[in-house]
Amino acid sequence: MQVRVSKFAGFCPGVKRAAEMALKGAADTGGSIATYGPLVHNRDMLDYLAQRGIGVVEDIKAAHQDTIVVRAHGITPAEMEALESAGKKIIDATCPFVSRIHKIASSLEDRYLFIVGDPHHPEVKGIAGWARYGCAVVPDEQTAQTVEAELPVAVVVQTTFAVDRFQRILEILKQRFADILVFDTICPATLERQREVAEISRQSDLMLVIGGKSSANTRKLVEICLQSGVETHHIQSAADINPGWFHSKKAVGIAAGASTPEWIIREVVEMVMETNNEGIEEVKEDTNANAILEQDSKPLAVGDIVVGKVVQVNPDEVLVDVGHKMEGLIRKEELSFRTVEHCEELVNVGDELEAEVIRLTDDLLELSVRKVTQAKAWNMVKEAFENQTPVTGKVVEVVKGGLIVDLGLRGFMPASLVDLRFVEDLSQFVGQEVTVMVIELERRRNKVIVSRKAYLMREAEEKKARTLANLKEGTVVPGIVRRLTNFGAFVDIGGIDGLIHISELAHYRVEHPSEVLQENQEIEVYVLKVDKEAERVSLSLKQTLPDPWSEVASKFKPGAIVEGKVVRLADFGAFVELIPGVDGLVHVSQISDEHVEKPEDVLSVGQAVKVKILDMDIEAKRISLSMREATRTAAKPMREEPFETTIGATIGERLGNIFESNEGE
Repeated sequence: MQVRVSKFAGFCPGVKRAAEMALKGAADTGGSIATYGPLVHNRDMLDYLAQRGIGVVEDIKAAHQDTIVVRAHGITPAEMEALESAGKKIIDATCPFVSRIHKIASSLEDRYLFIVGDPHHPEVKGIAGWARYGCAVVPDEQTAQTVEAELPVAVVVQTTFAVDRFQRILEILKQRFADILVFDTICPATLERQREVAEISRQSDLMLVIGGKSSANTRKLVEICLQSGVETHHIQSAADINPGWFHSKKAVGIAAGASTPEWIIREVVEMVMETNNEGIEEVKEDTNANAILEQDSKPLAVGDIVVGKVVQVNPDEVLVDVGHKMEGLIRKEELSFRTVEHCEELVNVGDELEAEVIRLTDDLLELSVRKVTQAKAWNMVKEAFENQTPVTGKVVEVVKGGLIVDLGLRGFMPASLVDLRFVEDLSQFVGQEVTVMVIELERRRNKVIVSRKAYLMREAEEKKARTLANLKEGTVVPGIVRRLTNFGAFVDIGGIDGLIHISELAHYRVEHPSEVLQENQEIEVYVLKVDKEAERVSLSLKQTLPDPWSEVASKFKPGAIVEGKVVRLADFGAFVELIPGVDGLVHVSQISDEHVEKPEDVLSVGQAVKVKILDMDIEAKRISLSMREATRTAAKPMREEPFETTIGATIGERLGNIFESNEGE
């Protein structure tokens, strides 16, 4: 009987890392250490940890241990804050792939989060705590059909979720929600484990899947085996094995969940070996087809990688000297995944090309550059996806629903993910080099979905953080006007929009910001206030402009008559603008010689009037004006020589006339 053991059996990297961190913590602290929740779903492993002084706590308030290990599943921000508030020393063993989901959830702007996974799983509960705009857990296709969201949505998935089920759920969500941002966050180790178990189960008569009964990822492995139709037994240890299972079996496969320790797997294997007295064959990793082989040491074979120099370029094919008895032929369709009209579009005589042998006969050596390029590109794209690092490629084509980006392989960018704002004409991007994030990946279908929007959002967040860190109140900074509203203008000052309130646009009254500014205008602004916690910045344009009151002393003098414009009416008088930003008050008693009950009875806003300057207090920014005095002064005849008038007789003259009249009587 042949026995095959999955090379991915046992602890995944995240669980192994958490276990090592917990054991090291126990050694460093000498005790008083516990994990927040069970570290793994395996009773034997928990007993092993307990023997080394590592307990388990479920309630933070009741925890008496000084050091708490955050398990690989991760926790919510509120739970982390509670641990810190309790004064605990924290060993954060959150799996890096789970931490990545936390970062994705917390970085989403105005998006409702769908978490595809088990709502009772601690990893899913932890992820939910990081969602800023609300979330819902989608465990199955039925829920996907009914779940609702008012905002645009984003999708993440539990790291150990079944790949095929996730794809089914995702298809439903994509049909129901037009604006959807997908992050395939299934752990690569989980993907490999599930794929390999599916392969082994197809080649076996019996499958043993080792793991705790409460382990979600182990149950998924059992489900995969059962789908292949093979007899499958879910066991927790070698003690659960029934020797009768192996009767008349020719091939037995052994797999284990991510929470199963190595010694338990070894005990199971030994038990199977003793029962059958047979050799064991472990699945070996395929050799790397991309390795460049020494060409002189052995004859060429299909699948070999060669490097050759282009010696001839024809419209439909390229001839390459690879140092063998015959020249290699590269057909047009094997140069690139792109549609090529003429081979000269991509290569020239003298170029060195790396290619894979795809056909070999006595008189024909056919090569493919496309396969080598795509294989290398796939590794690059896979690494970029797992580490969430940006990649750069050229936009080569507009297709229905988006753009094709050349990453060495075909990357599709949906129209909704091209920019931060909707782009109507996608053709403007053709030929451009763009930097994107890989947001969805499926090797089997060579499916690569990229997003320039996600990269721009991340850049904007990083730029915003840098700006907020360096921004200081009382400084003047450059900015670009992005949006005008009735109450002010929003100005981009480096990844963050600050608000200039309408009262801070000018030294004079502004009815609407469009009177002063226009969108995309470059200006300098004064930083009034910075609220880093709320990410709010208050700005002023007025503070960067000269104070018009500094011109008042040179332009106006008491007693002068000037023209102004009525800008505001009050019960006690009218405010008249002399120059923009400088208003003077005409008291109601100074409007006319006639009695005025209310200024609006004789004046209206916008009316031009002549006023006399009665008094100026530049320091207090107050000017007293009089329309009545201006009218009187203007009414007096202007003569160069003095003139007589009986109207202006003095009291003495009038009294003298009376006395003279009395003496004559």
